[in-house]
Amino acid sequence: MTDFANSLEVKQKRLYFARRFIGKFNEILMKITADKARSERNGVLLAVPFYADRIAKVAQTTVGPPLGLAYLAATLEQDGIGASIIDANALRLPDAKLCRRIVEQKPRILGLTAVTPTVDQCAAVAADVKKSLPECTILLGGPHATAAPVATLEKYDVFDYLVKGEAEFRFPEMVKLLDSGDSLQSYEGIACRDSGGQIIDLPESHETVDLDRLPYPARHLLPMNLYTGPDGARLTTMAATRGCPARCTYCLVPTLFGRKLRARNPENVAAEMRECLEKYGAVNFNFIDDTFTINKKWVYGVCEAIRKIGLEKKIRWLCLTRADMIDRDLLVAMKAAGCFKIEFGIESGDDIMLEKIKKGITTNQSVEAFQMAREIGLETLGFVIVFSPEETPESLRKTRRLIFKADPDTLQMSFCTPFPGTSVEKEVKEKGLAIDGDWSRFVFLKQPVFDHPNFSYDEMIAWHTRTLRAFYFRPRTVFRLLLSTWRKGGWGGFFRSSFSAVRSLVTS
Repeated sequence: MTDFANSLEVKQKRLYFARRFIGKFNEILMKITADKARSERNGVLLAVPFYADRIAKVAQTTVGPPLGLAYLAATLEQDGIGASIIDANALRLPDAKLCRRIVEQKPRILGLTAVTPTVDQCAAVAADVKKSLPECTILLGGPHATAAPVATLEKYDVFDYLVKGEAEFRFPEMVKLLDSGDSLQSYEGIACRDSGGQIIDLPESHETVDLDRLPYPARHLLPMNLYTGPDGARLTTMAATRGCPARCTYCLVPTLFGRKLRARNPENVAAEMRECLEKYGAVNFNFIDDTFTINKKWVYGVCEAIRKIGLEKKIRWLCLTRADMIDRDLLVAMKAAGCFKIEFGIESGDDIMLEKIKKGITTNQSVEAFQMAREIGLETLGFVIVFSPEETPESLRKTRRLIFKADPDTLQMSFCTPFPGTSVEKEVKEKGLAIDGDWSRFVFLKQPVFDHPNFSYDEMIAWHTRTLRAFYFRPRTVFRLLLSTWRKGGWGGFFRSSFSAVRSLVTS
């Protein structure tokens, strides 16, 4: 019995070690297989769908680089993580072709960015990608994900994670966590579903991004040759500041970037402009900052930095600001540094309406700002927002009069749109006004999306179209556009953009 027991014990030990060996072997084999599959996939892919044609209208006919994605790619590369970008806008890729390109690259992580009217496209792209790449982790970021994370997850179940707020320095860490097999369910600034399907919405960090620590956007991953201005010359967008102290009811910027202005070092801004000129041939620079001239001393510093390295004769740039945040000396300095155009928000020609939307300016300030810019020789664009909840026939008449009195070179007229997270959205809901549930219709240049108490849908569309036609088909506007093109050259680009603009007006 003793020999038999000893023999049985030896066999059991051998069996135990054999099972451990097989288990360990299978574990190693599975890891090798997983590593091989991961290596066959192309790291992190960032993409934006083709929505340019959906939002184009008169003054908005050019496509610029997706800076948000380019910044994310830059911080990934800085951390040694491979990244690529597909800009379907520039490449004019319909959703089906975009999906094919994504699937061909086999990314292990796909990052999409969306504003409210494009979140449906992102969801459709994500759903198609998941069919072919079920193991691909799909993240959605951008203004809409930040403003309406829970509503977005309730409406679409194809996104694994929604990334809120400024994510440049957080993103590499997220990617590393996902690559190691971890979940982001406890990561700040993330919205997702738990294993039971319940939505988790974690608060954002209160830390803000130090803009001078950001690497330049990874423009080398973009088709920079495809970005051109109305004159046909190479174009790029730039961001020199974030944040805005204004309290405009229709705007989401303070929610996205805070009310405190953060500005990059002027030398840093000028150096990026020089890099874009030398590496990519960009001569047109569109600053996408919401209020470029809040800090006048800083603006003078940017102008000085541009002139110090001799860029003012080689490039031209434009910016957006407020009528109450400029003066003659500042505009002169900006023009001397290469600024050729400045854009102001008129919004309304009725001072009472301006108070209600908390714009913080007067109609007289708008008229003076456009006159000052014109005398100095700067081109101008005026932004107008019509049919806010308090709009009346009288306020519309005043707005039309102000448009022609301020007399900008070009005009962009938007329908007041209750984007998620804005004060306007809250106001519209409090008044019991029905809001269109289809986010894809939230294209503020093309149609209203809530029932107005004083106007029908057709009345709003008709007034909008009549006013734009009256402005753009007048000889003065046509002459100014021709004169601007003659000064810059690039008649081919002029005719392309003009055709697009006229078509949008005629077919409205």
